[in-house]
Amino acid sequence: MIAACAPPARPPQFAPRQQVPLAGTPTGTANWPQQQWWKRYHDPQLDRLMALATRDSPDLQQAQARYTAAERAVDTQKAQLNPQVRGYFSGAHAYSKIVTHAKSSSGSSGAQSINLNPRHSWANDGLAAALFTWDLDLWGKQKDAVAQAIGQANAAKAERAMAANSLHYNVARTYFDWQSQQARLQLATQATQDASTYRNLVAMRVHAGLDDPQMLDQADAQLAAQQRDIATLQGASSLDLVQLAAVAGVSAQELGTLQAHALPVPDTKVPPYAGLELIARRPDIVANRWQIESSIKGIDSARAAYYPDVSLLALGAYLRMYPNLGSGTRANIGLGNVGASVSLPIFSGGRLKAQLESRQAELDNAVATYNSTVVQAAHDVAQQIATMQQLQAEQVQTDRQFADVSAQDQRADRRRQQGLDDDRSWLSLQMQLAQQRDAQVQVSSQLLTANLALIYALGGGYRDTNVPTLPSGPTAQDASR
Repeated sequence: MIAACAPPARPPQFAPRQQVPLAGTPTGTANWPQQQWWKRYHDPQLDRLMALATRDSPDLQQAQARYTAAERAVDTQKAQLNPQVRGYFSGAHAYSKIVTHAKSSSGSSGAQSINLNPRHSWANDGLAAALFTWDLDLWGKQKDAVAQAIGQANAAKAERAMAANSLHYNVARTYFDWQSQQARLQLATQATQDASTYRNLVAMRVHAGLDDPQMLDQADAQLAAQQRDIATLQGASSLDLVQLAAVAGVSAQELGTLQAHALPVPDTKVPPYAGLELIARRPDIVANRWQIESSIKGIDSARAAYYPDVSLLALGAYLRMYPNLGSGTRANIGLGNVGASVSLPIFSGGRLKAQLESRQAELDNAVATYNSTVVQAAHDVAQQIATMQQLQAEQVQTDRQFADVSAQDQRADRRRQQGLDDDRSWLSLQMQLAQQRDAQVQVSSQLLTANLALIYALGGGYRDTNVPTLPSGPTAQDASR
């Protein structure tokens, strides 16, 4: 019987990753993002949209519901540690009818049948009892189950932060993309006006016989291209508003009227390189770490199921019976019992072993998921840093091209004012200048988007100060022994 209580040896398991492939990540001087990191842009419109999205987002509501359910599961497991008292009350009214048949023999006349008068009986009885039970949990099985539930609740809390992080990132990204479309739309509108003026000048020269009609066809095509760009930007702007409303979980009317303004300057610096701590603030990594802790406690609980259960029992009962109503007879019985109960898992048909192996498989899966998440997080951070570096190099070249075209435009404007050239050369350079400004806006928008993606990859402003220290190597294999 004692040998049956011996759990099998723990099978080998994976060890959580302690290093991340962040080679090549530069050292910076930027601070970690704050919890409300979008406040750095000092944009009241964005603040209002964030508050609106946080209030009405279905994703946040689902995440909050999962966290609440996990907390109630903790309460349920904690309640199993407390003693219980159950009361039993019953009352019954019974009726019985007894008919007796007998046979007797007298002399040579043979057997005769005798029927006795039937007897009727009415009876009442009532029972009141109380049962006290308390599982002493000597081997910590239930305490491990509580710790497992707490780990699941903490994981759900981190998942709620992950949903909030994703929501904030999508709101900011879509909002600034809309601002970018507005800036580009303003430039496209000015370029269209210049293209229309240029086309009118070419038309007058063609009608006067000074230019080839093919020049007018080219001017018409140029004007049509500018008008097409306006239509494309207007469509993209409307789509951004629809996406912004969908992300916030509200209608497009509830967004209100948004005012266009210049894009903020992105922070291209990165936090100091600190190995795993660079990405350990991410809520999905924190959730996976808590899943590992929860799985370890699940193994502890499954191993403790091999040991005997010891409980205290106490029973008190009172029974009153009226076996025959009307006769004045009654019986009163009082019962009391106090003692201990011990149960041994002598033969379970493989159930305990299967349960333990299932918990071990959950731990292996949790560790593998954690390792995969760490590697993916490192890839996300490195990718966004590389993207920002590439865009910074593009921004330098774009600014240089803009400066060159701007110098040409200034010279053409002086020649136009001196009467040496007509307005066509100057208008052509004005349209080129608008294209260079548009390129600058696009690069700035892409750089801001990469900066937002880096903030998202670093977990936004989330930081859990109650993260357990992960075991590794042999410690992980012996964590629950």
